[in-house]
Amino acid sequence: DESVEHKKSHRQSHRKKVLPEIYLTRLLSTKGTLQKFLDDLFKAILSIRDDKPPVAVKYFFDFLEEQAEKRGITDPDTMHIWKTNSLPLRFWVNILKNPQFVFDIDKTDHIDACLSVIAQAFIDACSLSDLQLGKDSPTNKLLYAKEIPEYRKIVQRYYKQIHDMPPLSEQEMNAHLAEESRVRRTGLH
Repeated sequence: DESVEHKKSHRQSHRKKVLPEIYLTRLLSTKGTLQKFLDDLFKAILSIRDDKPPVAVKYFFDFLEEQAEKRGITDPDTMHIWKTNSLPLRFWVNILKNPQFVFDIDKTDHIDACLSVIAQAFIDACSLSDLQLGKDSPTNKLLYAKEIPEYRKIVQRYYKQIHDMPPLSEQEMNAHLAEESRVRRTGLH
């Protein structure tokens, strides 16, 4: 009887070790399958086509820099944080986590969990603090830890490209808004 209990206990212990390994293998396999799509997504979000970012982004980032200058804030990390909090974290993370806002889809709990991992990678890419990871760190942070330094370079390059562009005047911004309004109202592109 004691031998049967010991075998049963050993089997349960073995199962507890094997299941996480199976899930980890599947997780890494899935990550490998999705990696190019994630890289393309981050590059699409954080790139400027034809040396021209969305006008509103350029105008707003210049506004943030102007506010920092008026208040004597010279720390580049502060500007990075302001920009990150206003665009990537407020807008893009919300879209990444809630694709049903943009697309006609049902978001299941499984999809929500997967999107949370992608959103966390995006958040980490925008962060300035070093990731302090260890064996007890959450899997969603460990999964993309190797890619985060490269993603951070993409974020920093995006901010620099926008910063280095000629400033927009208020008249240019107003003209852009008037044109967008006209296009949306009439449906002309």
